[in-house]
Amino acid sequence: MQGNKKNKLFLLIIVAIVLLGIGFGLLYYFIIDNNVKTDIINTLNNLEIIRFNNIFKNLIIMSLLLITSFFIIGIPLSFFYIFYESFTFGFIFLAFINSFKIKGIIYMLFYLIFNKLIPLLFIIIFIKKIINISRLSIGLFIYKKEITIKEKIIHNFINSLYIIIFVLIYNIILFLISPLFYALLK
Repeated sequence: MQGNKKNKLFLLIIVAIVLLGIGFGLLYYFIIDNNVKTDIINTLNNLEIIRFNNIFKNLIIMSLLLITSFFIIGIPLSFFYIFYESFTFGFIFLAFINSFKIKGIIYMLFYLIFNKLIPLLFIIIFIKKIINISRLSIGLFIYKKEITIKEKIIHNFINSLYIIIFVLIYNIILFLISPLFYALLK
């Protein structure tokens, strides 16, 4: 019963962070200078760079989050990363629609679903594991319950590595097949 309450609280916090991030991303699009918007839209037009950078960005950030999960800093960094991904989701949503019009909606659907939404779902699962590792690490240092906590930490760590590998494979597949889709849109 208590685990169910923790899962509901975690889900509530994640939904609140995602909604705040998307809301601030939408708001930020209207606030920033038009020159900055133009630079961002020009970057969005060069999808080759974005596709390639996503592989390394996700790998590096998820690895750093996993490492910091053994310390208290991992939890706030994880929540900040979800906010960042949600923020960029909201911002890019409006950037695609305003710059590409009808074609932008097709671009937006493809880009946001496959490059933002699906990875965000994996990252949320990953962050749940990271929070477990942080919580268990704190318990290990404070309460010295070595045997059971160490086993749980190792279990969550291995699951986190599986998620990182899965996201990496997903990004590589997306990198390989997305030129076909982008060619259809041009």
